[in-house]
Amino acid sequence: MLALVGMVVQQSGAHIPGDQFTNTDIFGAISSVGFAGNIQVLMAIGVVEGINYNKHYDDSTPGEIGWEGKGWASLTDSEKAFRKESEVVHCRLAMIAFTGAIVQTLLFSKPLISF
Repeated sequence: MLALVGMVVQQSGAHIPGDQFTNTDIFGAISSVGFAGNIQVLMAIGVVEGINYNKHYDDSTPGEIGWEGKGWASLTDSEKAFRKESEVVHCRLAMIAFTGAIVQTLLFSKPLISF
């Protein structure tokens, strides 16, 4: 879902100040930001993954990295199980939608939504 929102925002022309951020092509934007900008993003992802590396290989549930909302503790075990299953289903649908958006952008070379 967040990936689709990012694609639509990028293609709409909304951007932070700077000439390197004005490219509305989602594939060309990667090269226009430059090496340093891309390394910063990859390093931030690497820090989060590095901090949580051991949590994927011990007895804990995959994907639980301790970023839980305040309401999560008040849910019953069956409600938590239902929400976890819903998250998996919605994430799979979001991956299918993102793949479709990428294919549409590659095939037709035009934005997902025309502004």
